[in-house]
Amino acid sequence: MALIDITDDISGYQIPLGAAAQVAIYTEHWHHVSMIRKILLRMRSWQNYIFLEGH
Repeated sequence: MALIDITDDISGYQIPLGAAAQVAIYTEHWHHVSMIRKILLRMRSWQNYIFLEGH
């Protein structure tokens, strides 16, 4: 388990209450798996963009 602490000012991003995030930690091990994870995260971000823009 990892704790992610955001220290930047995010007040201008209009993040709705109850929003969730996905985070990946990449290391030099299992590079081929990290490439797949990057693609999956990119696909999820586009999916969220498309569905949230419709509201």
